[in-house]
Amino acid sequence: MSPTATAPAPTRAHTSFNLAWGLMVLPVSVFTGTEATRIARKEFTQNTAGEWIPVGRSPIRTDTGEVIDTAAVTRRAQATNGEWVTLTDEEIADATSASRGQGTIEAFIPVKNVGKYLTEGQSQIRPRREKGKSNPAAEKAFALLLTAMRKKKVVALVKVALRGPARYALLDSEGTFSLILTADAVREARPMDPISLSPAELNMAEQLIDAVGVDTPVLTDTNAPLVQRFVDSKATGKAPTVAATRQPTIDVMAGLQASLDAAKASKAA
Repeated sequence: MSPTATAPAPTRAHTSFNLAWGLMVLPVSVFTGTEATRIARKEFTQNTAGEWIPVGRSPIRTDTGEVIDTAAVTRRAQATNGEWVTLTDEEIADATSASRGQGTIEAFIPVKNVGKYLTEGQSQIRPRREKGKSNPAAEKAFALLLTAMRKKKVVALVKVALRGPARYALLDSEGTFSLILTADAVREARPMDPISLSPAELNMAEQLIDAVGVDTPVLTDTNAPLVQRFVDSKATGKAPTVAATRQPTIDVMAGLQASLDAAKASKAA
């Protein structure tokens, strides 16, 4: 059941940034690590002549700018011969042998191996209520599934068609439901040139890791308040203060030593 195929390694970076490690600055490039494997659909509407006209996200006709009723919008996909055809969610589900709204547990995966899969967002699965009323048998069966998985320390690999083609997802013992990428949507690792590192450099790098700290912190969004503060400051006509750009490190040993000293001083304060 374990997939092995991967997409080709990326060849072009889509952005870059400077990564700060202590007082060291490491310029890095960012390459896409995944690749879409689903059939892409675009939205169209028909004019009075029966011609298909592309529709924007609004939706607005791209030729006239006319606002279109969503009921008149059709999703279409391009065939390998270049022709565009109408393709509904139901047709995609049928083509992938998965009835829409139906999920099947394909296997159980040890919790320790969950990290081998890349998630695409999380949802929460709970027993469905009909007209606000619970189904005792369904709730008991669901609770039994989650409890048994918790005791066995496994998660369920589920194949389900929600919207569009069938997808794989992981359901854990807390009812968390995470869509995952298939292996052929994950790119091969981009090779790196071999670099000669001295024992002294490695030793100091390990010391800096320890000085910065090894932990599993609970992360909260600290960026939104900073952005709001920036916007508020700009709205009053005041020039917002922006941190000075730090330059990439040239002398590695000097950068490591300065970073180590700064980290130790920060903890001692």
